[in-house]
Amino acid sequence: MQPFYLQYEDEQIEVTGHFPGLGEPLPSFMLVDDHNNDVSLESFQDRPKALLTLLSLDENEHGGLALLQDTRRRLEKAPAVQLIVVTVDSPSSLRRARREHGLPGVALLSTLRGRDFHKHYGVLLSAYPLAGYTAPALILADVQGRVVFAERLLRSDARFDSAALGAALAALAG
Repeated sequence: MQPFYLQYEDEQIEVTGHFPGLGEPLPSFMLVDDHNNDVSLESFQDRPKALLTLLSLDENEHGGLALLQDTRRRLEKAPAVQLIVVTVDSPSSLRRARREHGLPGVALLSTLRGRDFHKHYGVLLSAYPLAGYTAPALILADVQGRVVFAERLLRSDARFDSAALGAALAALAG
């Protein structure tokens, strides 16, 4: 497997784990929501899913809130898609982010009790200064949980490929 790195300011940080590819099933997970409830991938089984991993909702320009807002705008054309946001933020931080930014219809999940998520989804940042964080990535899956779009960002201040994401969303809708 080819190493993957995230550019964060002046640092190149290795990202480890298996990043799901096109056609692969999403790995099962058990994470914690903003009300301290355990939530599994199977909770979203009847809908297409957009799984967005972020560094933190407390971060704005580097793989955080700005990336979430940009991704939400792009997903507005596909209201059937459930947006699932995963970060290392605590459930109380997720609650505060929901209170401050609204985020209706967005599932906010923490890796607090689901540390295997990082490796199973290929988003584990493995070196200083962000060791243990989740790298910014977006995975779009159909109702059956098969990946139709997958992108990890090369830079923490980048955005996802809008043309490829648009094509994947159109294929889901069609």
